[in-house]
Amino acid sequence: MDFSSINFLWIFFPICLALFYFQRLTLKNKTTCAIFQKVLLLVTSLIFYACAGVKNLLVLAAVILINYLAGRFIEKFNGSDAKAGSMLITLITVILNGAALAFYKYFGLLTGKSIFMPLAFSFITFQSIAYIFDVYRKKISGEKNLLEFALFITFFGQLVQGPIIRYNDFKIQMNGPTSFYEKMDVSMFASGVKRFCYGIGKKIIIANTVALVSEQIWAAHGDAVALAQANAGSTIYSIPTTVAWFGLLLYTLQIYFDFSGYTDMAIGISRMFGIEICENFDYPYTSLSIREFWRRWHISLSSWFRDYIYIPFGGSKKGTFRTCINLIIVFLVTGIWHGADFTFIIWGGIFAVFTVLERLFLGKLLDKNPVKIINWLYTIFVVMMGWVFFRAPDLNSALCYFKSLFGNGMISSGTASLSTSAMTMTVVSLLSVDLIAAIIAGILFCGFIQRLLQKKYMAICNSVIVIGIDTLLQIAILIWSMLMILQGSFIPSVYGGF
Repeated sequence: MDFSSINFLWIFFPICLALFYFQRLTLKNKTTCAIFQKVLLLVTSLIFYACAGVKNLLVLAAVILINYLAGRFIEKFNGSDAKAGSMLITLITVILNGAALAFYKYFGLLTGKSIFMPLAFSFITFQSIAYIFDVYRKKISGEKNLLEFALFITFFGQLVQGPIIRYNDFKIQMNGPTSFYEKMDVSMFASGVKRFCYGIGKKIIIANTVALVSEQIWAAHGDAVALAQANAGSTIYSIPTTVAWFGLLLYTLQIYFDFSGYTDMAIGISRMFGIEICENFDYPYTSLSIREFWRRWHISLSSWFRDYIYIPFGGSKKGTFRTCINLIIVFLVTGIWHGADFTFIIWGGIFAVFTVLERLFLGKLLDKNPVKIINWLYTIFVVMMGWVFFRAPDLNSALCYFKSLFGNGMISSGTASLSTSAMTMTVVSLLSVDLIAAIIAGILFCGFIQRLLQKKYMAICNSVIVIGIDTLLQIAILIWSMLMILQGSFIPSVYGGF
């Protein structure tokens, strides 16, 4: 179930919330109530997971059990003289997790055979590996409570697309004075509702609106590429240059508002159950360097690669050359994690090259440059070029799209001249009132307005007038989003496939 689907919004989530607070109101003993609520969250999370395929529950159960037992044994060996045993179990468990992910993610792509990857398997694997490493490093203790460990792995509030949470951050919210039971109050629930409303607005009102036209442009480009492949030796034209740039702009807005909107909904849902999960975006499109972009984009994934690949490989403590190699490894692995196609490897390679350049000399030039708009233009240009490889279904399609961006869109040369319907496309013909409004809102609210007015807003956010306006805006966004969903505005989340 997608967070923006009717089944989730009108059936699953309301029932979960009602049962959760029914328990809270009827079970007076705090300890008993907390246990029952954990059980409820685990059961509902398993049901959520089962909706994507009941057979995958067996895979999920195996992941939970293997990592739970591994954590117990690693801690046991950590506390004895048999440190080699702790290292061996850690190594075996990490390999098992990685091999399972590689099998589901890449075997089908490499062999051409259809293999359905269990829901959110990438995020589940990364959380499991982080847990195992943290137990091995003695940053956390191996969890003894199987219920709480299973809930950590399966919690539906952040299961599908993250953020990737660390076990220590989750554990402290399960028991004691900082538990979700103790922290839950009206203000936290209200903040969850607020975050959810703004998140669904970002996803439905902005991302889905621009996605409709973005997909239309990319589909036309794909048809032209297919025609060129079928008519080798002919001159086939793809979409016009202006339309190609327009399509890239739309996809740039789509992927941010789709993914960050999902994260906002995940944070909001979790808060409504008293659970805090980490932020995942910090207005990345306002960044003034590629390094800054990756500190602001998909923060939980970036920090995961930093802590479990970059730093273990030596980080920046073994000289400039080794640092650059480590950066290249991290970004190439980031690309491979997203998919086995060369497009993702190139996408990761682009960020690797510019991150290394900024580490060597470009970063100092950017820091000293007084005209920051140049820094921003450089950053957003590199990011958008990367999105071409990220979005394209294969390398040939990506290269052809670049021809449309920087040339006349001719993607196959020869004696005959064929024109596809894509060449008749114009930006004006694609525009609508809804699309224009979504583009304006997307550009303004991708971080520029928020960062500019953040301090002023914090100073007045508790005033009655601001709270009232904020509440009305949340209601309006929620109603508008629901109406759009009822009208058929359902587009699967971009990161749902990863």
